[in-house]
Amino acid sequence: MKIKNLILGIISAILITTIGVQTVLAVSATLTGEITDDGGDPNLTVWFQYGKTTSYGYETSHQSKTGTGEFNATVSGLENCLTYHYRAAAKHQDFNDPMYGQDKTFTTQCNVTVDLKANNSDGPVTVAYKDRNSFSLSWTSQNADSCTASGDWSGSKATSNSYGETIQLSQVRTYTFTLTCQNNTSGTSASDSVQVTLQAPAAPVVVTKGVVVTY
Repeated sequence: MKIKNLILGIISAILITTIGVQTVLAVSATLTGEITDDGGDPNLTVWFQYGKTTSYGYETSHQSKTGTGEFNATVSGLENCLTYHYRAAAKHQDFNDPMYGQDKTFTTQCNVTVDLKANNSDGPVTVAYKDRNSFSLSWTSQNADSCTASGDWSGSKATSNSYGETIQLSQVRTYTFTLTCQNNTSGTSASDSVQVTLQAPAAPVVVTKGVVVTY
């Protein structure tokens, strides 16, 4: 009996590219890769590796892909305001040596928060006229790179001021103070406002006193 020898040609390496991130939300991101050359065998398995460093540590579910073209996967459970590394991966279904795309990064959204207080209160606040028409604004923020005042005050402000900024009022009316803080990397921002009313002076107290009659 003759035994026929079957010789398989060597399949060339897969060419794979890590393209980018389609969408990045606060806790999820959609990763995209591309097979630019399937190496002669269109039956592929593709996935992504990702993590906080180039050691990655996490990977998406492996999925089947036929031939060249793009593929993607959505990762969730990410942390806010953090940079992640990721790369695309692929291998032939009948071979165990994977190929990897280049390392890339993305940053999840930084949720900015602002808390503005007048005399340590969220307001509304009433200031008595006899208190020299002044009060204190203090504020804190998270994940902010810059802050800007608007309304009845203006200018660039520090991202926090726990000691307070003294404000002098000049007219009897209600004032609105707004602080907007922004994260320059993600472009996200948040605002907080507080209302302060300068109370009219109290009515003067007048007393009718006795009289001295001179003859």
